[in-house]
Amino acid sequence: MLQNLWGMWTYDVLITALDIPMQERFMQRIGGRQFKYVGIMPIEADPLVMDWAIVLSQMDKSLIISEFGKKEAQKVGVEAEHLQIGVDADSWRMPKNEETQKIRETLGYGDEFIVLTVADNQERKNLSRAFEIFAKFAEDKPDARYILVTREHNLVGWKLRSLAQEYGIGNQISIYERGIDFRQLWSLYAISNVFLLPSKAEGLGMPLLEAMGVGVPCVATNCTAMAELLADDRGYLIDPDYIYRDPFGNGKRYLASKDHGANILQLIYDNGKPEKIIKNAREYVEGRKWEVAVNHLNGVLESLQ
Repeated sequence: MLQNLWGMWTYDVLITALDIPMQERFMQRIGGRQFKYVGIMPIEADPLVMDWAIVLSQMDKSLIISEFGKKEAQKVGVEAEHLQIGVDADSWRMPKNEETQKIRETLGYGDEFIVLTVADNQERKNLSRAFEIFAKFAEDKPDARYILVTREHNLVGWKLRSLAQEYGIGNQISIYERGIDFRQLWSLYAISNVFLLPSKAEGLGMPLLEAMGVGVPCVATNCTAMAELLADDRGYLIDPDYIYRDPFGNGKRYLASKDHGANILQLIYDNGKPEKIIKNAREYVEGRKWEVAVNHLNGVLESLQ
């Protein structure tokens, strides 16, 4: 397809926004290219394997979607830049108190303490550890509820309802299939007391930014780009109690501590909304404007002329 497009248009610059393995396949097929190549991608784990560093070094410009990823690339000699992904802070707005109450009533909730996770049902998102954290936190709390937005029937994912029954939270969990419309998704953020993401690694973490925008205190694993987003009192970080290497790019995987995660949920449960953290998170999201990303990319294209 790339070669056919070249034959039709003879374009000056090709921009691809894909994970590094897909970028690698492109680079292997377009040897002797007569156009500039700009790659936009995440680096989800450390360290950046040298095989992938070579791929990035062959690009005319490597744009990484987190500061964490940029630094990992620079550690191995790749001249990368951080392209800050924007957030529509007007859409991901904080609800008014009466809005939250009305949505809760519509969805059948009262004053329950609601924990929300929005994540795909695959290994890296570590949903089994999310269940363990919630189960430990909720073992003496009949008012605790867990909402999960995911891809329930992924062939390589967990059997989520069976897992919930095994951990004793089957009656406390509600699962929504990914692909719900924006209003539904925003509403689930709006009624939640906590957003929980115990991923083993993340190249950015868009659901964290969404939750931060809506005013939901975020709890995530203390690693990779998640630690970057929640730094400076913008959220809570769960220390990992185990780290191992994964076949995907030889990257590290950080297993969030069940006990520490449950303790953080308990802290929020006992003390109510952490107003300072919510304020800091919201201001951070408001500062991530799409104009910044657009202007950055325009500058890159001008430099390649």
